[in-house]
Amino acid sequence: MIVQRHFFCTLLFAAFLLVGLFAPQPGHAARMEQQYVTKVLNLMEGDWYDADGNRVLQIGGGYINGCRVLAAYDFAGGSSHGAGRFDILESTGSRSLYLTWDIRHVDTDSIKLNDHQMLHRTAKPPFNESIAGIHLGMTSAEVTAVLGAPPQTGDLRPYVGTYGWYYPDLRIAVTFDADTVDRILLLKGSRAILERSGLNCENAPYEFAQAYQMKHVPQVRYDDSNVFTGCHAIGGEEYLSFGNRMEYVMLSKYWN
Repeated sequence: MIVQRHFFCTLLFAAFLLVGLFAPQPGHAARMEQQYVTKVLNLMEGDWYDADGNRVLQIGGGYINGCRVLAAYDFAGGSSHGAGRFDILESTGSRSLYLTWDIRHVDTDSIKLNDHQMLHRTAKPPFNESIAGIHLGMTSAEVTAVLGAPPQTGDLRPYVGTYGWYYPDLRIAVTFDADTVDRILLLKGSRAILERSGLNCENAPYEFAQAYQMKHVPQVRYDDSNVFTGCHAIGGEEYLSFGNRMEYVMLSKYWN
């Protein structure tokens, strides 16, 4: 049975956001020095679109959507992957925007606006791998168009300890971040496959290493220790991780 806990990759990601160059001071809002604000704004410079192709953010020259950035607070994480609050001056007064950015100068760069809207530099960023016709970055509406409405939603335990969608006939679970797919779990016994490689839980770890040219063969536990064995890059800023006894293979955007 898959461990009933938040997946360790997500914990690593959350922990990373709490430390680093921009760690906030506890107990009160920490106003960031202008040099750090400028650095992050320069990193995010450009136009950012939603999944329908609408330009939602335009960042450049110390402005967001034509509004001057007055100050920024509580940066967390590193310069290329972090979060913080930005106060901008609109015609009706100041307004706060909470941005989470993941920018490494690749096609899948993203900004999450106010924790509920995922934006990219293009409306349809590329993807590397898919399962049953769905891939990372899809919206919930796009997943529904391919797989239909999910028979089950909510807490996915015992499959994975978080909220998401579950398709029992396909034995596939999907989780979302700001209405975009951030994890796809291919469970043991599924007839679906990773469509680029043709692999699933019936294959051995070395086959994944060969198919995706991994640096190391993934370590898979065949006992009850439930020790997390890491995420493995497969290209395109996507990663695979493996459950005990190959009970699942997870495709995600998280890394070790």
